Amino acid sequence: MNELLARILDAHGGIERWRGYEKVEATIISGGGFFALKGVLQDSNPRRMTAWLHEERSSVLPYGAPDQRTMFTPERIAIEKLDGTLVAERRAPKDSFSGHQMSTP
Repeated sequence: MNELLARILDAHGGIERWRGYEKVEATIISGGGFFALKGVLQDSNPRRMTAWLHEERSSVLPYGAPDQRTMFTPERIAIEKLDGTLVAERRAPKDSFSGHQMSTP
């Protein structure tokens, strides 16, 4: 286990507390200078972030509309309706950042 993960788990009850848990959820508010620099407007509405503990997967709800969420894995980023209907997706999302600079929109 890497040091950062160990510190986080220790701060929140240790690894024994989290055994058997599939995922964790938190309320987040996105914003800050980075989004503005990239030309992406953010509102200050709270959203629900879910991170799976045993796989590289996360989701943000709502996203773009009250009945939509993101679904991220290293192989795919998607916007989905809550019933699973696909709104948009990008395969190999890391590849889309090739050549990006700090000022790239």
